[in-house]
Amino acid sequence: MPFYRDRVYPHLVSMLGNPKPIENIRQRIVPWAQGEVLEIGVGPGVNFVHYDRAKVAKIYALEPNPGMLRRAEEQRRRTQLDIEFLDLPGERIPLPDASVDTVLSTFTLCTIPGVVAAIEGVGRVLRPDGKFIFFEHGLSPDSSVRRWQERTEPFFEWAFEG
Repeated sequence: MPFYRDRVYPHLVSMLGNPKPIENIRQRIVPWAQGEVLEIGVGPGVNFVHYDRAKVAKIYALEPNPGMLRRAEEQRRRTQLDIEFLDLPGERIPLPDASVDTVLSTFTLCTIPGVVAAIEGVGRVLRPDGKFIFFEHGLSPDSSVRRWQERTEPFFEWAFEG
C-alpha cells in the first residue's frame, strides 16, 4: 500500500506521534546525544529540535519511508544541524564499523521487521565507548491495560506499521 505508507502514515504519525508527555521525555533524552549521531527511524524529524548543536557534529538520519523523509527534510531546514539522510531500512545501516558516538531510536524498534539485525547493526556502528539512547513502549505490567493492548494490537500494527 504505497499511498498509505507514503502519504497517510506520515501524516498520522505527525499528528498523533508526539503528545506532550512524550515530547517532554524527548526534551530530556535527545540532548544526551553527542558527536557523530545515527538516528534510526527518524520519522517526521520531531527529535531534530532537541539536539544540542554544541555537542553534535553530524546526524545520520536513517528513514526508509519517502513520506517521512519529506517531513523530516522540512524539520531539518528549521535547524542548523548537519544532517545527512539515509533512506535505507534499519536492518541495513550503511555506515562503517565503530563510526558513531551515539545511536538514537525513539518509537522505532517496533516498526523494524528485522529488529535483531537492526540492533546488531547498531552494535556494529557504535564506537566501543558510545551510547545507545532509545525510547520505546512495551506491554504494561497492569493486566487490565495489557489486555487492552493485546486486543488493539492488530489495529496498531496495521496503522503504525509495526
